[in-house]
Amino acid sequence: MKQYIGLDVSMKETAISIRQDGKRIWRGKCASDPQLLAAVIRKRAPYV
Repeated sequence: MKQYIGLDVSMKETAISIRQDGKRIWRGKCASDPQLLAAVIRKRAPYV
């Protein structure tokens, strides 16, 4: 199972899209803070 993460980064917010086996499994936004981004990615895409 392969997971891919797409990030659309701006100064305030980052849009996140997570795909698994070619299908989007989660899409959301969070503040553009490295610690918050890492936490969201670990929670939503544990196999990356």
